[in-house]
Amino acid sequence: MLILAVVIVLMLVAAVGAWFSSWLASGARARAVADVVAIAAAQAQRDGRPACPVAEQAAAANDAVLANCEVTTGWGEFIVDIAVDVEMRPQIAGAPQSAHAESRAGVVSDIP
Repeated sequence: MLILAVVIVLMLVAAVGAWFSSWLASGARARAVADVVAIAAAQAQRDGRPACPVAEQAAAANDAVLANCEVTTGWGEFIVDIAVDVEMRPQIAGAPQSAHAESRAGVVSDIP
């Protein structure tokens, strides 16, 4: 009986550990997706295409939602600020349902 109780406790600890590590991985995935989306948007801006529609496509291709896209331009330079939301897995009632991450990419020159 004691062995059964120990096995059940160990299984519960393992399940909670697996849930927690998956949840943390969702946050890391959100940061990675934000970086990819920012780079894709910056490349589009550099090539003369609008950055935000490309960011929207890149976010959707990575199972994320584009929460914000801002392009700041200057003389020969630009910055694309991106924010994305990625669904947290597993979904737990009462816990946050998405991970939010932001990233920035662009071309900035030091002009004297």
